[in-house]
Amino acid sequence: MLQVSDRTTSKHTQRRLMQAVGDAAQLAGWLAIDGQNYEQALGHCRLALSVAEKTNDRALHAYALGVISYVHLHAGDGSAALRVLDSAKEMVARDVPPAVTSWIYEAVGEAHGLRGERRPGSAALAVAERRFDGVTADNTPSWLAFFNAECHAARLKGRCLMRLRQPAGAVTALHEALDLLPSTFVRERSGTLIDLAQVHVQLRQIEEACHVASQADVLARRTQSERNRRRLRELLVDLMPWAHLESVRDLHRQVLLN
Repeated sequence: MLQVSDRTTSKHTQRRLMQAVGDAAQLAGWLAIDGQNYEQALGHCRLALSVAEKTNDRALHAYALGVISYVHLHAGDGSAALRVLDSAKEMVARDVPPAVTSWIYEAVGEAHGLRGERRPGSAALAVAERRFDGVTADNTPSWLAFFNAECHAARLKGRCLMRLRQPAGAVTALHEALDLLPSTFVRERSGTLIDLAQVHVQLRQIEEACHVASQADVLARRTQSERNRRRLRELLVDLMPWAHLESVRDLHRQVLLN
């Protein structure tokens, strides 16, 4: 499609084709991340970056960098994520829709959380929330359309607060997200339940953590999300100090043996 766009004589048509390529590339990147095909995901993101540079699209450029940062976030490497996000922050400093800026700063907050840096993480989350106040359906790019919905803003805020080890705020945000998420968003609901289970572990509410994680496992199997199933296996490691509890043993059997 890139070659086709190069041959077209209409600048308007060329730009629309390039935008379609960029949109498809970022979506393919997310699908590869969900399947834990991280090298493939990075390849798709590099294509999206190439499109952004060719069309001088600062918003798509920043967003593609943000998607790359999520490869590092999923690996638990906040430092690597921040190195990428520093470049993304430069891109969103001007002339970028508020949804993109808000989404980037939420990722920054999560990265600081992984590094145990609560103050800069909380500051980044505050920026994300302020920018989200300006988000509307009309000023949000099509490839970030999901982010103009309150359910996804709450979901990502809850995950960020979980990473920042602020469980009280995380519980509120995650329950709000679960209440708002449409029933068709099965993969997102599973991930949100895993975040909530992690928060319950932080609060030492082990029975509730296992109950929530059990629900997440059912949904992760339904969508065949390798990423969410890996997160559940990581949760089992966090639950090892309570391995004597029947609820923890039941969850181990459900996640690992069934």
